[in-house]
Amino acid sequence: MQAPDTDPPAPSEPLQGSAPPTAEAPARADRGAAASPPPPPRRWAVALLSALHALVFAWAALALPFRPWTLFAVVTAALALLHAATAALSLLPHPLAPRAFRVTSFASLGYLAFLSYGLLSSAVYVASLNRGLGTGIAAALLAVWAVVALLTLPFACWGVASTGGLRLLRPNRRPSPALAALAALAVVAAISLLFRHRVAKADVLPVPGGAPSRTGAALREALSSFGALPAPPAKAPSLMTTAPAACAAPPEPGRPTLVVTHLARAKEPERAAAATRCLQPAPGEDPAAALRGALAEALRGPLKIDVVAAVQPLGSPGPGLAGLSLRPGLDGLCLAERCLMPWQLIALDAFNTNAPLAGVPDFRFGVDLAVLRRALGEPEPPGGGGPAGLDDAALRSGLARIETLSYAVDAAGELHLLSRIGEPSVPLTEATAQQAAAAAQRYILGAQRKDGMFRYIVDPFTGRASFDGFSIARQAGTTLALCELGGGEGGAPAPRELGKAVQRSLGLLAKLERKAGEGGAIGALFYPPDSRGTVANLNPTALSLVAFLSCRDLVDGAHDALIGRLARMVLATQRDDGGFAPQLDLERVAPVLGPTQLYEGGQSVLALALLEALIARGPRPELPPAAAVRAAIDRAMDYYANRYWDHFANDFVYMEENWHCLAARAALGHHRRDDYERFCLDYVAFKSRLVLDEDSEVAPDLVGGYGFGNVLPPHNTSTAGFGEALAAAMAVKEARGEDLARDRALMQRVLGFLVRQQWSPATCFACSRDVIIEGGFSESMASPRIRIDYVQHAWAALGHGGRMLGLVPGRSAPAAGPL
Repeated sequence: MQAPDTDPPAPSEPLQGSAPPTAEAPARADRGAAASPPPPPRRWAVALLSALHALVFAWAALALPFRPWTLFAVVTAALALLHAATAALSLLPHPLAPRAFRVTSFASLGYLAFLSYGLLSSAVYVASLNRGLGTGIAAALLAVWAVVALLTLPFACWGVASTGGLRLLRPNRRPSPALAALAALAVVAAISLLFRHRVAKADVLPVPGGAPSRTGAALREALSSFGALPAPPAKAPSLMTTAPAACAAPPEPGRPTLVVTHLARAKEPERAAAATRCLQPAPGEDPAAALRGALAEALRGPLKIDVVAAVQPLGSPGPGLAGLSLRPGLDGLCLAERCLMPWQLIALDAFNTNAPLAGVPDFRFGVDLAVLRRALGEPEPPGGGGPAGLDDAALRSGLARIETLSYAVDAAGELHLLSRIGEPSVPLTEATAQQAAAAAQRYILGAQRKDGMFRYIVDPFTGRASFDGFSIARQAGTTLALCELGGGEGGAPAPRELGKAVQRSLGLLAKLERKAGEGGAIGALFYPPDSRGTVANLNPTALSLVAFLSCRDLVDGAHDALIGRLARMVLATQRDDGGFAPQLDLERVAPVLGPTQLYEGGQSVLALALLEALIARGPRPELPPAAAVRAAIDRAMDYYANRYWDHFANDFVYMEENWHCLAARAALGHHRRDDYERFCLDYVAFKSRLVLDEDSEVAPDLVGGYGFGNVLPPHNTSTAGFGEALAAAMAVKEARGEDLARDRALMQRVLGFLVRQQWSPATCFACSRDVIIEGGFSESMASPRIRIDYVQHAWAALGHGGRMLGLVPGRSAPAAGPL
């Protein structure tokens, strides 16, 4: 048998219709062989490709599954071994090499079919569970399939064709049992995909009022005696509890189930504690009457009611997708009669615990069922040995997914319909926009300590706060928001309180300066201030310069000398092409070239644009010359507009360039460039495609969010960042005389989403009483932690976007000069 570096052997019998060989044929063949050199050996190509494929599939089998010995891992490892054997036999060469090549090729086709069915099955399940897959998730699945197809299909087709072809397709070939089996398998797979969506359908339970649309009215009637309940103690806690509700029986069709969390008297006098009751009235009994009976033991205060509307044994979305078994923030989980409500899973941050890639521990999304089984009171998962050795079936055993209708009752007895941790019925109006902006300002002011530093992270449910992870850039960005938007109407604090907060923050930033250059003419910010490094990063200095310039009038120019030094640092990092180096060596006062970070280019242009506007009001000796600043801005705008994104990808995608839009808006009064403004408008036009609207077929509470569909909830910060950029782009468009109708509609959706996601008295029924939570913004509607920059960006979007819509008083853009 020949190795794969030779042509395949001639068939043992001539093909139908072919002429018999003649005596002249060998002679012609000999002459042709003598006239041209023999073809290059192919065994090296087969060996090289097989070896590369073996490495790729071996890595995928070992690294991608987060549990060992999954079906995917076994099948992928087997394909890797076949490729390794083919590579070794082709290099020897060995008589079995052609057969190994052929077997591996057919195995590659089978592997592609296996992955195709798995991805399609998972897509159908996830789409049915979430009532829509979303174009972003669908595109990601298609991209995964394309990668697998690229690794398998060309190799397999080459191998089959060069080792005898596909005999099933030859003329006069009788249908074989193998062909019939393949056809039957294809039919079975198609039928199973058609019925796959049924697995994600839950069984409906009776609800108060008889239908979800009437449940709210029935609950309001049951709450008619709420005002007569005893008042709680002055320092009553919130309703926060992670203990599962203990029901008399598992939720099941035909049996109403309501879970009520309320304040009750504690054992100690004059104290209260959160109590949870699971109500399961008998079939035919009114669930609202059971609720009235349960309230007899409650105190008058916040109340949380979860009506179990549907239940389903926990299904599997597909290999490697167990984390998507529950819809983030919408589904709860039961283990027999013990149940955790959706809001409790959010409080546990359960929707960000699954790490599907063992090699990338920071990549997390979805639930970890082993963690949730312990949260439900199971000391050890079934089978023992820890979660690493369990398969999906063992982890899902006995678990049930529940869908709930979520309601909260505030201290005044008003019932609020909730969705995840938001209030979907809040409309975007002039009143709600101003209230949201004022609440965000109160949160930021309340998050500052006496030395000027803002609280970095807080858990809204436990109140655990941290100043660790302090970032100069985020401190400066928060200060910028205070100066641009603070002191407005809608219940905002007095300007005096705002001024003190700004002075404290700028004072903190000023203490982080390190001087360099002749006479200390250049300044850069370091944290911690006593660090020994001599290389300064551009990002913290540039954004701090923006903050000092924006806040200058509030502190009467107290930091003009510092502004001049920071400005010279930014100017010193500018490259010859107009872009900016990411660092500056303070000892040599020389830029350190290298890859730039996100944001710092736009922040640098914004800082210089604000500096130019200040110099135009009157030259000052502390500041760089006006001509030098203007020339630097012009070079930077030219670079970012014409060469920064001068490549093929700019027709399809942009990275995070929000700050360039803010810079273009700041320069409207004194330094306009058509190409730089167009760069901003093109960027916003691209990003607007990712804002979910009514045509995206997503849940109503997701409309206006910046995301990819129902499966993964939109992040509030991404949405807010887009709102900031859109507001700046609208100001640029207004200055250019362009139509803003579509932008206004888009901004209304974005701000409506943010208003619904802000922590409010209604949604804060389980918030900590130790720190300010109301007015804050979590990472997403399924991830609870609040970071100071989440609030800053959301407030900036509400303030600037609200101004462009006429909902919030004030202007964000200077009067536009000539273009």
